[in-house]
Amino acid sequence: EEQYRDFYRHVAHAFDEPWGTLHFKAEGKIEYTGLVFIPTAKPFDLFHPDRKQSLKLYVKRVFITDHCEELLPHWLRFVKGLVDSEDLPLNISREMLQHNPVLAKIRAGLTKRVLAELKKKSEGDADSYAGFWDAFGAVLKEGLYEDAEQRDALLHLVRCRSTTQDGLITLADYVGRMKPGQEAIYYITADDLDMAKRRPQLEGFAARGIEVLL
Repeated sequence: EEQYRDFYRHVAHAFDEPWGTLHFKAEGKIEYTGLVFIPTAKPFDLFHPDRKQSLKLYVKRVFITDHCEELLPHWLRFVKGLVDSEDLPLNISREMLQHNPVLAKIRAGLTKRVLAELKKKSEGDADSYAGFWDAFGAVLKEGLYEDAEQRDALLHLVRCRSTTQDGLITLADYVGRMKPGQEAIYYITADDLDMAKRRPQLEGFAARGIEVLL
């Protein structure tokens, strides 16, 4: 664990602890090794328009690029680490990376692994996951409207505040408490949590015992 932490800090140029570590070797039609980290702390430039993907790409242990945009979708840009492929050519250019079928398969496999790890951690320790959600939930929400293919998986990871519960809840929690005959999930938006709670529109829902997401 100490070596993973030190390597994470080296590769991510960070000082926090890795909240999640995934180290694996994928074998089959394509082979690659991944060592990726989910940070604990939110980087200051997470929402900067010029922010690039933080994954390094190697081919047969030869360094190719520092920021491989094709390895993960943009809404997982907080993930740090590296991928080492056995199947890509050593002389691959940045232009070739953009339309490479091998890289597309690595991206699909890597995305699936990261989402599976997030789901496992969300079900294992609610308090720890709440800290992750506060740091990176807004970025995962981007995936809900950018990536239809992963929407179902992402919906399991979503956490919300509500008018009737303390702390964060899942959408499944909300649906399980819906009143007989209620067919919609009600929500209200505001600039911050306190402002949302003070919205006068909520009074009618409270009187009818209907929970509203904030």
